[in-house]
Amino acid sequence: MGKVSKKSSNSSLHAGESSSPAKLRQRKAAQHQESRTPAVATNGIVVEEETKKKWKNWRQRTTFTFVMIGGFFTVIALGPLSIMLMVLCLQVLIYREVISLSSVPKKERDLPWSRAMNAYFLICLEYYLYGHNVHRALRRYHWLEAHLQPIFAHHTFISFSLYLLGFVWFVSTLRKGYYRFQMGQFAWTHMALGLVVVQSQYMIENIFEGIFWFFLPIALVIVNDIFAYVFGFFFGRHQLIELSPKKTWEGYIGGGLTTMVFGFLFTAVLSNWNFMRCPPPTLHMTVLSNVECDVNPVFLPADYQVPAVLSALLSSVFQREITTVSIRPVQFHSLAISAFASLIAPFGGFFASGVKRAFNIKDFGNSIPGHGGVTDRFDCQFFMAAFSHTYYTSFIKISTVTVDSLVHLFLTLNAEKQLELYQSIQHYLETAGSLPEAVKTAVGA
Repeated sequence: MGKVSKKSSNSSLHAGESSSPAKLRQRKAAQHQESRTPAVATNGIVVEEETKKKWKNWRQRTTFTFVMIGGFFTVIALGPLSIMLMVLCLQVLIYREVISLSSVPKKERDLPWSRAMNAYFLICLEYYLYGHNVHRALRRYHWLEAHLQPIFAHHTFISFSLYLLGFVWFVSTLRKGYYRFQMGQFAWTHMALGLVVVQSQYMIENIFEGIFWFFLPIALVIVNDIFAYVFGFFFGRHQLIELSPKKTWEGYIGGGLTTMVFGFLFTAVLSNWNFMRCPPPTLHMTVLSNVECDVNPVFLPADYQVPAVLSALLSSVFQREITTVSIRPVQFHSLAISAFASLIAPFGGFFASGVKRAFNIKDFGNSIPGHGGVTDRFDCQFFMAAFSHTYYTSFIKISTVTVDSLVHLFLTLNAEKQLELYQSIQHYLETAGSLPEAVKTAVGA
């Protein structure tokens, strides 16, 4: 009986509640509000944390950007030798980061020579590439070049022989059960050597043509990277490419336009400076050195006719007649290089992003706070250096014969041919009357 009464009581209670729709709606609304409040609060906290993290990363990235720029300018001021050492350090660091991606510690413990072989192939390639640079630098020291001539004459053969030793070493270490892994490591090593070391060598080639051709392409990539980040940070709304979700069309376009303007104006400033535009006479040249050279005509101002419509517009603005403007031809070339730095070079970074996606990593390393690894900052630079060197040799470089190059050829001759050449030059100068009397007397003695 008691149970029945209780059940009846509960039934009457529910019936009473159901008979009050207004109270039921109020209770549902209250429950909905209670369930929603914690979510709103949680979302607010998450958004606030993300905003703080975003600005913290911005400050950290900006700080170390200026630190890197300051260090870069210091290296440039110290001259070609310090720049070559910097490039060498970058090659080693980036090669190490890229090689580490394919590392499998468990398998490498069973193959103890795998890391040593990676280092050996790097040393072989560095010897081959820097051997040419050392030879070029020593051409001004003819007595030293003469003593080292046998090594320089067979430099390519020596380099190839060293590589063959590494190849034989690799084949001799192949082990059953590890063939696929070892072949993959061998292929990855050679890809890293090609993409990192060989491409970066163009930076060295650019130095010997004039620090301008090393400095400008790097500066353009840095400016494009900075302003693409700035425009993307403040105005970015539309994703540019899936490989790199943070890259936006706003950053891509804004950074590109800024780079074009910067390149045109900055080139005019650098073109006045012999330290930049002259091929380095020695590796010990610094920003304080007094450098003289026959300046490439592209660095010299030239007058260009202004179209009639533009001339009328400029004349009305500046209140004087403007029919010609003085522009250095290299400024037009800088627009082409700036366009590459803005439109194509970023795809070197996208390629690096693809590599990171393939290996499921965020950055190549953490050596530079706010930026990641060294590779993360220089993924476009080597690509840019290869283009700028190709562009320079195709459209700007002037083929000239120098005394150093002639002496180099002279040293490759045997003693008999050297004497024959000497007598021929002496006879020519005597016939032309260009040989001073003091020299004639000394030669006759």
